[in-house]
Amino acid sequence: MSCTSPWDWSLDSRSNQELVTAADWAKSMLPSPSISPSQWALVSNQSQSIQNLLISESETGSNNRPPKLNHMNEFPSWKNRFHTYVQGKSTDLWTCFMNAFNENLETAASTSEGYANMLEKDKKAYELEKKAFATLTQALNKDIYHQFSYCKSTKALWDCLVARGEGNAAALKSRHDLLKKEFESFQFLENETLNDMTTRFYHLISEMCAYGVVSTQQDMVSRFADALPPKWSSFIEMLKHTGTLDTVNIYEFIQKLEHKNDEEIRKAKRAPAPQNTEMYLPGFDALARAAAAQQPKLQTAFVSNTSSFPFPQ
Repeated sequence: MSCTSPWDWSLDSRSNQELVTAADWAKSMLPSPSISPSQWALVSNQSQSIQNLLISESETGSNNRPPKLNHMNEFPSWKNRFHTYVQGKSTDLWTCFMNAFNENLETAASTSEGYANMLEKDKKAYELEKKAFATLTQALNKDIYHQFSYCKSTKALWDCLVARGEGNAAALKSRHDLLKKEFESFQFLENETLNDMTTRFYHLISEMCAYGVVSTQQDMVSRFADALPPKWSSFIEMLKHTGTLDTVNIYEFIQKLEHKNDEEIRKAKRAPAPQNTEMYLPGFDALARAAAAQQPKLQTAFVSNTSSFPFPQ
């Protein structure tokens, strides 16, 4: 019995051999399941890259999506990013976060007839409010928004978020004082690289700005210089001696440190090259060999005299 397609059979007329042939044919149509370790590594790296991209877009936002607030303890830094995003979309949009919405406009726009009879300026105010409210709610994690679902206007929701995220005046002052103390006691951590220390310091400065902790550029430079590990002492003293430390801002100062750090790394990795001193200092090699020859030879504790113990004949 033969057939043109393995799928063209009836169970009562097909032999076992033909069923096996059909199964083999179907298996041959499937892609090979064997994937090399390098291919798995490539897929894994691509997945991680996509995941990092999505996380970054969620945190910073994009042209069509506002930055996402996933946890309330992230509110101070998220607040600044969100404010920048809204201002970039429309400067008028931010007024909805600062000014209370006229509830009468909501009532008037509840019917198509009422909306049609509204003045143009009222329509514009109503549409601006709806756009602002949609932008704010889209920026909130589902669980966070559920906690404030009773807020029906942009300003009401924003005020509640600020009160929860930043706290009252006492909480703000406490945070302010803690950040100021952290700045004054800033020090390097054990086994911390310059890049890690710099990143940590920049984060501290950002938080200080968010809570109104005032610090001049000179204060930042002085604080960071004092916080460096002892190996930087000679370099810092040189900058002080030349007056550089008193004229640079924190970013210029850290750039100098990074340049010095890169230079030291290159020196450490540099392979020793053979020196041909005869090209520029004739006779130097001969003098060096003569000096080495005059050095006393190393004597061991025991000297063996082989003549005292002749080998057997």
